[in-house]
Amino acid sequence: MTTLITLSFFNALIIGVIFAHLALTTPAIFRALDPDSVSKLLRIIFPRYYLLLISLSLPPLLVLFFQDTSLHWWLGVNITFHSALGLLAIPLTNAAKDRGWDKVFSFTHGLSVYCTVVILLLSSIQFFTYIS
Repeated sequence: MTTLITLSFFNALIIGVIFAHLALTTPAIFRALDPDSVSKLLRIIFPRYYLLLISLSLPPLLVLFFQDTSLHWWLGVNITFHSALGLLAIPLTNAAKDRGWDKVFSFTHGLSVYCTVVILLLSSIQFFTYIS
């Protein structure tokens, strides 16, 4: 029972972080700041965002590794992997933006969006599986 509560709690936190970031933080930043300030602020926020997602995905991954041999362990691996991939893509995204490499920037930004969507979907699957 404690395992289910722990897993549900961390997946709910991951879902909450993503929704807060997408619905509250990012739109407010784009409305309130000029493009240069937006760029500077997002370069500070995004590494912390992905580090937070990694840190929230590790406890469930460890619990699943030691207590679960099913599909849920692979979901946990994928959540952590996509969080790390999003973090690793940030320097390339920033470099592409700085150098005016629009295609590379578009690809890496799309990769970041893809990672966020995958993390949200997999965390939602795990959350709703555990609460049912």
